[in-house]
Amino acid sequence: MARTHTVEEGDCVSSIAHAHGLSPQHVWEAPGNEALRQERTSPHVLKPGDVVALPDRQVRHVPCATGRTHTFKLKGIPERFRLRLHEDGAPRTRVPYRLTLGQVVHEGETNDQGLIDCGIPPGAREAKLEVGGEEYTLSLGTLQPVSTDEGLRARLVNLGFLEEDATEEALAAAVAGFQAEAGLMPTGTVDDATRSKLREAHGA
Repeated sequence: MARTHTVEEGDCVSSIAHAHGLSPQHVWEAPGNEALRQERTSPHVLKPGDVVALPDRQVRHVPCATGRTHTFKLKGIPERFRLRLHEDGAPRTRVPYRLTLGQVVHEGETNDQGLIDCGIPPGAREAKLEVGGEEYTLSLGTLQPVSTDEGLRARLVNLGFLEEDATEEALAAAVAGFQAEAGLMPTGTVDDATRSKLREAHGA
């Protein structure tokens, strides 16, 4: 019988694969997930209630010489954490940061595009980011698909167009503001072109 996993909040393909001893690529590219790939487009953005097919484990036989040390790396481990920081429309470049995930700590500075990029465990659910004298608690894996109202609002908030818990009137104004910046007609009404541009601008 084919195995499946019903997505809960905080799940992504990487965390699901890690929990079942599979590689994220093997899970995402499984034939049983073809419809899911077409609907969600990204393995990192799933909706609670989605059903992920779990393929059988692949057995590989690799010849190795005796008397030597061999290193094998599982694809997709670790997962990548990428976050771009902006302020007043400009990237926050070369800003020192400290990212904490349990006992794992990453320290560095943002690059010329304001980007933080580091490896994290695929099952990580929460992180603490300290940057520029500010501290943020980040919920990992909770971003909803852009096709949902929650996903739409979250991306507009993250991109600085909308305040959290904003009214519907404020949402329409935020959508129009984003559309204008993205080169679309600023109607304030969400359509497929707006969602596509929003996904592209947000990175997922």
